[in-house]
Amino acid sequence: MQGKIKQKETTIGDNSLRELAGAITQLASPESVQSLIDGGGNAELKLVLKRNNIKDLVEKGYKVVGVFICNQTLDANGREFLDQHDSMRVYDRERISNEYIDVESAGGVSGVFKFDTTYVDPMVIQSGSKATAYILPVQAVELVNMEGIEDGTLFSQNVRQSLGNTKVNKSLSQSVADSTEHQNFPLYHNGVNILCERATLGDGVLEIENYVVVNGAQSISTFKKSVSKLSPDLRVIAKVVQLSDASLSRRITINSNNQNAIKPRDLKSTNEVQIRLRKEFESVLNGEYDLEIKRGQEARNGAEIITNEEAGRLLLAFDLMEPESCHQVYKLFDDKYAEIFARPAVTAWRVILLNIIMQRIQNAMPSIEYKPLSKYGLTRFFLLSVLSELIAGDAIGREYNKDPKKLFDEGKIDNFSGAIDEILGAIIVDLNFEVADLGDGFDYKGDLKSPSKIKDLRAKLLRSFQKDVARGKAKALGDLLAE
Repeated sequence: MQGKIKQKETTIGDNSLRELAGAITQLASPESVQSLIDGGGNAELKLVLKRNNIKDLVEKGYKVVGVFICNQTLDANGREFLDQHDSMRVYDRERISNEYIDVESAGGVSGVFKFDTTYVDPMVIQSGSKATAYILPVQAVELVNMEGIEDGTLFSQNVRQSLGNTKVNKSLSQSVADSTEHQNFPLYHNGVNILCERATLGDGVLEIENYVVVNGAQSISTFKKSVSKLSPDLRVIAKVVQLSDASLSRRITINSNNQNAIKPRDLKSTNEVQIRLRKEFESVLNGEYDLEIKRGQEARNGAEIITNEEAGRLLLAFDLMEPESCHQVYKLFDDKYAEIFARPAVTAWRVILLNIIMQRIQNAMPSIEYKPLSKYGLTRFFLLSVLSELIAGDAIGREYNKDPKKLFDEGKIDNFSGAIDEILGAIIVDLNFEVADLGDGFDYKGDLKSPSKIKDLRAKLLRSFQKDVARGKAKALGDLLAE
C-alpha cells in the first residue's frame, strides 16, 4: 500500500504507480520473498514477511496486490498504466468521493443576510431548475457580520471548522495582516461557498435567506479574529447557491471541501451521539473538560480538551478490550462506531475517568525498560486493557467501573489515581521481566497487534500481580481504595 497527499491541485501520473509496481515484483515468487528475508534490507520488513507467512502464501498461489491511494485524480498516463496491471488497485480523488464520502448533516442559520452589489454585477448561473448560483467578490467586513460564526452554526455543513494553525490558515493570517496585500486576496485564496434556500438580486443588494457556509470556515474565522485589520479592499470571491435539492447540496459540500482531507471523524461531527456527549461534558465538573467533536472547534476557556478520537480509542481498549485496533482510526467512526459510542454506558463521566487512567499510564511509560516498546503507540492501550481486566476482577473496582460518577461524588478520584499509579508500577516491573525473557523473539509491533498474543501477555501480567497480592507484596485495588 502506498499513499500520496498533495496540497496543490494537480493530477497523478504513472511514475508513482511504476514505483509501487516495482515493489510488487519483489513479492511475485517464493524465491523473491526469500531473497528479501535473507538480504540485508529493513529488519521490520523481514519480521512482517515472516509473521504473515508471505512466502507460504505465494507458494500456495496467492498474489500480492498493490493499493495506491491519493487525493488527486489519475491522469491519462496513470489510467493507461493501471489498465495494463491487474495487480494494482487505485483509489483516487474521484473514486473516494463517489464511493466512500457522504454528508448527511443539516443546519445553518435561519434568517436573512444582505450583500452589497452596488460596486459589481454578480455573475448569475442557472443550473436547470434545481439551482441558481451568484458569483461575486464580497467584502470581508460584510462576511464577519454573518450570524453563527462564534458558535459554529454557520459552518454546520462544513464538516471541518478552521483547523487551527495549519499552513493554509497561516497564509490567510499573513495576507489579512498586510493591508497592502488586501487587493490581491482573491488571487491568493479560495473563495467561500454559501448555500441558501432563497436568494434575491435587486436594487444593489443580494439578499439570502436560511443559509450555511459549506466551504470557507477557515477564511471567515480568520477574518473574524482579525476584524481590526480588515479594510474595504479585502474581498473574497463568494459563490452563493440557491437550491432545494438535498443530494446536490451534499455533492457541493463534498467537492467544495478540498483544502484539507475529509475524515470519517468529520462526517460524524453532527451525529446525535457526539452532540449528546459534548453537552454532557458542559454540565459535569463545572465544565472542567471539553469534548472536541469537530476538528478546529474552539474549547471553552480553561477547559481540558479530550478529542472524540482519543475517547473512541480509550473505549475501544477498555470496554471492548481491543487495544490491538486502536491505531486503526477508521474503525472508531466507521466499522465500530455504534459499538464504541452508542451504548448507555458511554457517558461524559466514563470518558473523563478513562482519560484520567490514561494520564497515569502515560506518566508510567518511561519505566518500561525496552525503549521502543515504551514509545510505541499501542503500548499505552495494551496497558489500559490490562487495567480494565484487573478492575473488572475487583469487587470495589467493578462498582466504580459501573458508575464512574460515584468516584467523583465520593471525593475518591485522587485516591483512585494513586491506586492506579501503585498497581501500574507493579505491572510494569513484571512487563520488563517478560520482555527480557522473550529476548529477540519479542516482536513488539507484531505482538501488540495480535489479539491472541495480547491475551496471553495480559494473562501473565495479571497472574503475576495476583500472586504478589496473595504474598503481600502488592495490594489489590479494593484495598488501596479503602485506605
